Amino acid sequence: MKQHYFLSHFKSSLIPALLLLVTCSLSSCFLKQDRTTTVYGTITDQNGKPVDSIMVIAQGTRYLTFETLNHTYSDRNGYFEMVMDVPKKFGTLDLVIPFYPTKNPKYQNNYKGKHTTKNDVRTNNCCTASIGEKTKYDFQLIPK
Repeated sequence: MKQHYFLSHFKSSLIPALLLLVTCSLSSCFLKQDRTTTVYGTITDQNGKPVDSIMVIAQGTRYLTFETLNHTYSDRNGYFEMVMDVPKKFGTLDLVIPFYPTKNPKYQNNYKGKHTTKNDVRTNNCCTASIGEKTKYDFQLIPK
């Protein structure tokens, strides 16, 4: 008798739990993930002074290919910011300060690299931003 009561009680509580699980799973399939991504920060020289006119590029990555999604230049305070809706085909977003001689001449002519800080923590691996979130990158440029 006890075994029958346990099984009927188990079945009656299992069905609503399964329905809830299926409903939650189906509704999450139809929800749109917010892929609005903000990357911002500052670019300074070795003395901590702002550096203007340095190009920063945001690249979407998919497998082993990169596609430029946005770009900007640092302002006179060394500040840059990009807000973009990252297409679903991209799994990650990378930030790059390119060495292009025609588009980023100030960087190429005066600097040989950079030290990077992500969300106020120094990092050696550069520069992946979290899709759907705000990520801060500060760059301190190393003079030639």
